Amino acid sequence: MAIQTAGQKNTLATAYGGAATYGAVYTTTPGASAGTEPSGGSPAYARKALSWGAPSNGVITASATFDIPASTTIVGAGVHTAVTAGTYLDGASVTSQAFASQGTYTVTFTFTLT
Repeated sequence: MAIQTAGQKNTLATAYGGAATYGAVYTTTPGASAGTEPSGGSPAYARKALSWGAPSNGVITASATFDIPASTTIVGAGVHTAVTAGTYLDGASVTSQAFASQGTYTVTFTFTLT
C-alpha cells in the first residue's frame, strides 16, 4: 500500500533525519556499506553534524561543507549515526570531484519518500 497522506510521509522523513545525524563523503562508492572516508588535511576532514529542514510532502534536506585534503577525489556521500564509528545508514554516488590542493566540498543530502 502506498502512503497517501503528506502527514505520514513527513513523519517518516522526520524519522530518517532523526537517525541520520552525521554526513560523510567518500573516496569510494558507497552501497550496502559505506565508502572510504578521506583522512588528513588542514583543516582535517571530519564528518559533519546535519541539521535537517522541515519536511514537505515526504522530502527532507540538510547541507554540509566538508574539508577535503589535497590529492583526494570525492565520489560518494552518506549518512551515519555518529561523528566517528556509529552506524552507516545510507549513501549514494555524487558527481566526482578531484582536489589537487586542500579544498571544500558541499553536499545537499536529500531524503525523498515516494
